[in-house]
Formats: sequence, C-alpha cells, structure tokens
Amino acid sequence: MGNWNTFGRQQEILAALSAKKVLAVSEMARDFNVSEVTIRSDLDTLSKRGQLVRTHGGAVLPEDTANSRFFSSTINENRDIKTALANEAAAMVHDGDTVIIDSGSTMAILASLLHRKKITVLTNSLPAVSELASDEGIELMVIGGSFRRSVLAAVGDFSSEMLRSINADILFMGCTSFDSSRGISCPNLNEKITKRLMIDASRKVCVVADCSKSNRTSLYQVASWKEIDCFITDSISDSDRKKLEASSVKVICT
Repeated sequence: MGNWNTFGRQQEILAALSAKKVLAVSEMARDFNVSEVTIRSDLDTLSKRGQLVRTHGGAVLPEDTANSRFFSSTINENRDIKTALANEAAAMVHDGDTVIIDSGSTMAILASLLHRKKITVLTNSLPAVSELASDEGIELMVIGGSFRRSVLAAVGDFSSEMLRSINADILFMGCTSFDSSRGISCPNLNEKITKRLMIDASRKVCVVADCSKSNRTSLYQVASWKEIDCFITDSISDSDRKKLEASSVKVICT
C-alpha cells in the first residue's frame, strides 16, 4: 500500500478489519509502511470512537453486523414458538429461586410468565425490567452496563462486581447463534462479556433458543456445551441431540 494521511489510513484499517475480522499491529504496520507505534495510535483513536476493539497485539470488530438483529423485529418473529420455549423455562422456576434472565425476545416473553412467583430476578433486559417492575412478589435487581439499543439491554463488564457477589440458582440465556459442535456465540463483545459473567454467577445454565439460530456462528464465542446444563429448543436433529447429550446437556424439545 502507498502513503496515506492519518484519516485515509484509519479508513483503510476499518475496511481491512471488516474483511478479515481480526488484524495484527505488525501486519498493519507492514501493509501501510508505517511504524507499529503509529498503528497503535490509530487503533486507540478508532477504539475510542467505538469502531473497533483493541486486543493484545491487534484489533477485532466490535460487532458482527451481519448477525445483529433488533429487538423490535425479533419480538414478533416465531412468537408462538418462543412462547412455548418460555413456558418450558418458566416451569423450571420455583418459589425461593434466584434467577438471572438474559437479554433477547424469548427472555422478555419468559419474564412475562414469572408473575406470582416468589423469586429474586436479576436481569440486564429493559423489557424484562419493565414487565416485572410492578410485581411486588418478585425482588428485582437490575444489572447495569453500557446500553445496547439493538437488544434493549445493558452489557459490558460494568456489573462484574455485582455478578461476582451473586450465587444464582439458574440462568436463562438467549443466543444469536448456536452450533452443535462449537457451542453458543453472539455478535457483540460487550454482550459476550455480560453472558460470561452471568454464567460464572449461576449454579445452573439453561440456554433457550429456537432452531432458526442453529448451525450458525457469530463473531464471539460465549460458551461450549460442556458449560451448559440444559437446552430448550423447538426442533433438533438426532445427531445434534446426541452431541449435546454427550456433553451432559439435558435437551428439551417443545
């Protein structure tokens, strides 16, 4: 590549990152014929703008936009299927439980099914908070963080201290993508961080996802199946069920 001014070089860095998903400082310094110090300065600038995420020795995309969906669109997709999944999840909740509810449309439906239960709920989901706020029988704890508008939820490591002090009975976790071999993934780094904190805070982890998310992977790996206790879905092949059960996952198919 030829000589670039700072703005032009930064735009080319973003273009290259979009194509490759991951870039190393040494690779960019070579391609742009500048020092690694200059590239690190560019990456710091782009990171502050939220256009990339700095890693040790390079950078990654902050979000896999191809797999990003907005809550306003997903809440009405496959509504009957999501309600059936949420009903299976709600049946696992008993009075006295401490429950973590993740973000997502299926999780919002689950929240609506928990009324009249005497439980403690922790959630980062604004729709779930809105649903449960008036229920005086539920002790509601809001997980904070950076607000991610597409999923109407708080994400990131801002709530790490809170979650590390919690011993939850069960986590109900949604996902953008799952694969029978690679596990659970999501398109946003801050979302991944929050999901990992939730997993670590929970005695039991239950993933709830319809089959439209199967055989797909997003940019960030969240968990392997060995970290999941229960999987609720609407359809699964015999071969995929056997893979999950081999990892000691209880599979519930509605």
